[in-house]
Amino acid sequence: MSLRRSTYGAAIAALMLALGAGIAQRATAAPVQPGTGYSAPQLYNLANAYARDGKPGLAVLDYERARLLAPSDPDVQANLQYVLEAAGLPAVTGNWFDRHVGLLRSSTFFWLGCIGILLAGTSELARRIYPRHRMALRAISAAGVASVILALCAAAALWPVMSEAVVIAPTTAQRVAPATLAEPFGTLHEAQIVRVEGQRQGFVLVQTAAGLTGWVVRADLAPIVPRGS
Repeated sequence: MSLRRSTYGAAIAALMLALGAGIAQRATAAPVQPGTGYSAPQLYNLANAYARDGKPGLAVLDYERARLLAPSDPDVQANLQYVLEAAGLPAVTGNWFDRHVGLLRSSTFFWLGCIGILLAGTSELARRIYPRHRMALRAISAAGVASVILALCAAAALWPVMSEAVVIAPTTAQRVAPATLAEPFGTLHEAQIVRVEGQRQGFVLVQTAAGLTGWVVRADLAPIVPRGS
């Protein structure tokens, strides 16, 4: 093995180690929950209270947030379905991620990615120091890379939720332009889940499950994943 190739490999390994350490440090300092001080049971109980008070929009919002923290909780899923059906809205069917990978918390995949980066970086450095154990270290490196790939796939599956919001007003008009005088062409109902595509001057451009795109008042919506201050 040439000196140049060895130095290049060591540099890559050191970069992976630094990246993994930086991500882990950031994760420790930043909250992983969708609301500061909230847990899945707290959000679940809060959603139940909103449902009893006849506020389906806020109930669905907190059920969805609880589902992000505890995707395998059957009570959260059952109550969410009940509130949506009671509001005359389609039930959440779930995607491949929900059915197969969603049994784990989203934060679990985050740490899995961090550990994978650290494993891959450490094994690459160790291969230069202990060439006799090259095969075993390659296996560890491969496991680390696989962990990173799994974490990235999970992040890609969860990414659409980052742009989803729930209608919390009884009704809100969907308009052709971001202005109160703009012509409305449809109405969104409380507890309806939409995808946010843009914002402008107190209005939000959203797309419904039926594919209709229009502008609604920002105050009538609440994002499932709260925006940081």
